[in-house]
Amino acid sequence: MPEGIPVDLSPFQEAIEKFRKLPVRIEVVDESGQKLENVEVFCEQVSHEFLFGNAPEYLIFAFAPGAYSRGGRFGAQPLPPEKIAEYQRLYLELFNFATLPVFYWKDYEPEPGRFPLKEAAYRIARWLQDHGVPVKGHTLVWGNPPGVGVPSWVWMKGRAGRWEEVREALFGRIRREVQDFKGLVHLWDVVNEPVVQPWFEGLGPEYIAEAFRAVKEIDPQAVLVLNEFGMLLDGNIRKRFIEKARKLLEAGVPVDVIGVEAHLFTAEDIKRHLESLEDIRSALDELATLGKPIHITEFQIPLPAVVGAFGVSPGEAEVLQAELLKIFYTVFFSHPAVSAITYWNFYRAWQPRSGFLRDDFTVKPMYFVLKDLIHREWKTKVRLRTDADGVVAFRGFPGNYRVLTTALSGEQEEHFFFVRSGASNAFVLQVGGKKK
Repeated sequence: MPEGIPVDLSPFQEAIEKFRKLPVRIEVVDESGQKLENVEVFCEQVSHEFLFGNAPEYLIFAFAPGAYSRGGRFGAQPLPPEKIAEYQRLYLELFNFATLPVFYWKDYEPEPGRFPLKEAAYRIARWLQDHGVPVKGHTLVWGNPPGVGVPSWVWMKGRAGRWEEVREALFGRIRREVQDFKGLVHLWDVVNEPVVQPWFEGLGPEYIAEAFRAVKEIDPQAVLVLNEFGMLLDGNIRKRFIEKARKLLEAGVPVDVIGVEAHLFTAEDIKRHLESLEDIRSALDELATLGKPIHITEFQIPLPAVVGAFGVSPGEAEVLQAELLKIFYTVFFSHPAVSAITYWNFYRAWQPRSGFLRDDFTVKPMYFVLKDLIHREWKTKVRLRTDADGVVAFRGFPGNYRVLTTALSGEQEEHFFFVRSGASNAFVLQVGGKKK
């Protein structure tokens, strides 16, 4: 079996302790406001403020098997209902965020006015909403002709120089999708890869600003993402993106989040990224100068790339795949500007065997590694006793907390509070009566 990957994660783990955890202060009082000494307080984090996400692409195929042109990787028929239910259970055990990759224009509207995936998109978004999972729509504007971002009927208009017709179709599509999914889709990848896929520049240099403003006009509450490929290790792409994003922000364009793709496609990608962990942190530092939260929007580790990088068998590669996941999640999570990480995707994923489930639906090691990070190592659980001032204090990860105290009657009381980034996180818990 492989002996592991010799990477020192201690600087990144120290950064997690420094930047991710926040000071929390809880004062325990009785009904009269008297501070209570020596009261046991048990604090258990039950959810994260940080977004740990995935792109549940399989569900598009499951709910629209005859209409999903890229569903071939999932087989001829959807899994039986009990397997779909198991997929959903495993997803919700791990993730609190979802990117819905159903809005690629060629897939979503392959012919003018025909929307074969619309009902599947509604069904997935409603399921996620019912389970309290915020949804990001991917993607509204992606210039990769002819490809899934630009349907052939639109590409032909641009090729013929009929850019006003392209504009009419694009902005009609933006407004329609945002209006249709308002209240179900909470975030949007508005413009995807404007540096490396610049086809829509045929509309003129203002198309990005116009797209963001169009989305915000229809859904002022939506969080809008500008997403790009290759920025972590390609300084030229990163420089061009930062220049573009800074001009947009200076012009008041409502870009809320900077999206950073972090794909590992090949053995060479894996080796290069492992050798460049400090460079990745420096790249995130540069992107953070834009003053916006950063989302790692697309990250994956294909198993054949792991086999090639380390010269191991597929079984051994699964162990190393899990270790790689831990390394890169630790690096990403350690940066204070990063507020979301999305793995792409879950079952029979886009890149070969990069998902968390094998073809036979058994769970791979990296599922358990990520579950341990999210739900144990990066969750706070403390048991303390109040001091002479009736106070307990600790450092904890932001999120929702369940707190148990013992009332004066001896009965245990349950309280809840939310530790938030940028908040004072000072709480008063009243025992034996109404909670403050």
